[in-house]
Amino acid sequence: MPSRKPHATPARILTAAAVHIERVGLYQGDHLWQPGRMGDTAPCTVLHAWERGVRSVRPCWSVSGEPWNIFQRALFDSLVVLSNHINGRPVSGVRWRKLKLSEGAYRRTLLWCWGDEPERTTAEAAAMIRAAAALHPSDGDHGIPGCPTVKNMV
Repeated sequence: MPSRKPHATPARILTAAAVHIERVGLYQGDHLWQPGRMGDTAPCTVLHAWERGVRSVRPCWSVSGEPWNIFQRALFDSLVVLSNHINGRPVSGVRWRKLKLSEGAYRRTLLWCWGDEPERTTAEAAAMIRAAAALHPSDGDHGIPGCPTVKNMV
């Protein structure tokens, strides 16, 4: 049974994230989890918007095989391109190894911290996410997971 969701690509994930944050607004604050104040309509963080983008292209649970492989590559590639874009250059592995974090945890932390900078705006967050989406073409082939070409980096 084919998935009804769009084909998973980094650009689709990031575009959905930008649309979500534009719709609900940017949340800034000390508390990551506030039950009753989050969801489809409450302001969200850049990290949460990215996660919403990921969910928007996730294959149906009943689907197996290649759609999940494509999804996993797109998920990781979108996190890499977005965190590299926020960082202004490719993120060095030295950073997460020194902090004894996984690569994914470190990159997610970058998303959280960038969006939580004082006076950051919803428009600025959405524009940054859209700019990152433009760095990774929607119909691009996933050659090596997590390794966009140098020309795609800021």
